[in-house]
Amino acid sequence: MRPGRFPGRLLIFAALFLRLLAQPWRRKPAPGAVRRVLVLHQFLLGDALMATSLLAKARQRFPDAEIALACPPAQAPLYAGRPYGVRPLPWQPRDFASIRRLFAEPRFDIVYLMGENRLSFLARALGARWVVGFAGEAPAYKNWLVDEAVPYAAEPEAWTDTASRLIDGPEPAPFDLADWPLETQLPMALPSDYVLLHVGASSATRYWTAAAWNRLAQAVRTAGCRVLWSCGPGEQSLLAGIEIAERDVLVAGTLNLPQLRAVLARARACVCPDTGIAHLAKVAGAPLLMLFGPGSETLFGASRFFRNQICLGAGPAWFPCRGQSSVHHREVEWALRCGRKLGARAGECRRAACMEAIDADDVIRKLMGLLA
Repeated sequence: MRPGRFPGRLLIFAALFLRLLAQPWRRKPAPGAVRRVLVLHQFLLGDALMATSLLAKARQRFPDAEIALACPPAQAPLYAGRPYGVRPLPWQPRDFASIRRLFAEPRFDIVYLMGENRLSFLARALGARWVVGFAGEAPAYKNWLVDEAVPYAAEPEAWTDTASRLIDGPEPAPFDLADWPLETQLPMALPSDYVLLHVGASSATRYWTAAAWNRLAQAVRTAGCRVLWSCGPGEQSLLAGIEIAERDVLVAGTLNLPQLRAVLARARACVCPDTGIAHLAKVAGAPLLMLFGPGSETLFGASRFFRNQICLGAGPAWFPCRGQSSVHHREVEWALRCGRKLGARAGECRRAACMEAIDADDVIRKLMGLLA
């Protein structure tokens, strides 16, 4: 057990023991009796934003309830504007003070686990009257304290639409920027016509080649738009092979998430790998072109919930080593993707061949269609 997690885990398991003794029998509260709802997760940015549909459906199902979102601290500022009336609660397993703040909250009637059933132990320790999670997470002990296990979709669909299945009832209304207002002002003066090219990604297997980015950037300039180069903090080395023109703008690693969302909202388009910034573009309303190498466009691309947002994909529809079917530690037969890391050891990719296979001409053609 890692020392940084020990105080929080001690509090959780002590409280859990007392809760299990005091409440051995459980009953799901009727919808009309639900006053407090918690959505609990420690997902990375992309998965969390794709599950915006869950927040929308929670508000639709419980219109008068108080709804809180317990999420990683770096993501909490995104929700400061209270989308769907949801109140953010920043927390992380290594921060004992943030766990104590969760325990200071009044009891929640229902806790929804976005995809991490291991957090059911925390949910029960907090005194949740009912805990809902997706079925089948491995290893099995993570599911022991889930009261209601919802199966993943049996047929191919976007993870965004799967996320809302946690709550029973009709699908939520499609995403509308009015439900998540843009409150952050632009952090700098920006040109009127620009395309944001985000070169970073959560995994090195999703990096596109510098040569391809350079070809795409030149096409953007020829179309009369400025290029904004972006990447995450610590990813500036990815720009080493990029040919940055005099009129290009660099916002690499300098913006927080609300600021980047504001920049995306003004963009003519955004091109980036299948990573968190792509899904930030969706909730900013930016026309989006996603680059799919190891990831699944079916899972992570366009969806019913974001059907009013423009989202195109580019990349090989099939690739010989994209054969893993694990989604959030669950076997989903139809969900073919690749979760390997980049490296020279057995079971790792020596190079991101699936990203190299993305045709720059195809990306340019699709982007020009968006700009037109």
